[in-house]
Amino acid sequence: MKDIKNYDIFTKIEPINKGWSSDKKYYVETKNGERLLLRVSDISEYEDKKSEFDIMKKIATVGINMSIPLYFGICNNGKSVYQILTWVDGTEAKELLPSLSEKEQYEFGWKAGQMMLKMQEVENYPPSSDWEKIYSKKVSKYIKAYKSCGEKLVGEEMLFAFLDKHTSCLNNRPMCLLHADFQSDNMVISPNNELYVIDFQGSGLVDPYYALTGIMVTAEVSTQFSIGQLHSYFNGKVPDDFWKLNTFYLVAECINAFTVAVALGKEEVEYSNKVMKTTLEWLDNFNNFIPSWYVD
Repeated sequence: MKDIKNYDIFTKIEPINKGWSSDKKYYVETKNGERLLLRVSDISEYEDKKSEFDIMKKIATVGINMSIPLYFGICNNGKSVYQILTWVDGTEAKELLPSLSEKEQYEFGWKAGQMMLKMQEVENYPPSSDWEKIYSKKVSKYIKAYKSCGEKLVGEEMLFAFLDKHTSCLNNRPMCLLHADFQSDNMVISPNNELYVIDFQGSGLVDPYYALTGIMVTAEVSTQFSIGQLHSYFNGKVPDDFWKLNTFYLVAECINAFTVAVALGKEEVEYSNKVMKTTLEWLDNFNNFIPSWYVD
């Protein structure tokens, strides 16, 4: 690590063992009193990590609460790539939200909706066929990986039938530069009750409705947060076209997450099946695209 920028002023380096990312993460303190996040990845990920760092720099220009990118470079004698970001102090939203009042959960969700609207100011494009081409390729990749994973996801036949039937909902969608996994796992609530977003892996130009799919993940922790986020983002009225597309993205991403879970072990597979079962209950096995927890 000695070839990392400013390594000579690091006074503390502690490993962080959280999350699914393959990055090695460290909490760092410096002689100057700075607290930083250091992420180290294999050099083979250089292009992806450089793109991720540049996206964070762009999004940081609109002034949202986030982990700010500071330095990027190559270390470990050319074997690794690193990112240094500001440290976000606080508690993971998924851990703190259940202990808050429903009103407080809703208010944090409202902040998340405003944060997403702010991010969209950075770079955005009008509806076109581009997103359909991009995401259709992803779905094909997800299905291929799933069919070779050797395990079965709850409701498998229903899920694939749904994707086949509703592919057309991808037509003519806008794209914006956004955090692509915008949900409570990737948010932190600071000691002064501010909401921060972290972990920008995989972020880029996406359909804004795709970025909103995180509400379904967050709803497992706090339905009030998810409701608040939707009310905030859509200014009080969620459009009808959102719900079907949200379900389409959710199904596709659940299939992908399940395949990843298989590689991680039995416990993760069981968790993925539990999530899918809950989701199908919320949507009444696709008889209703509006989840049962949502309230206007």
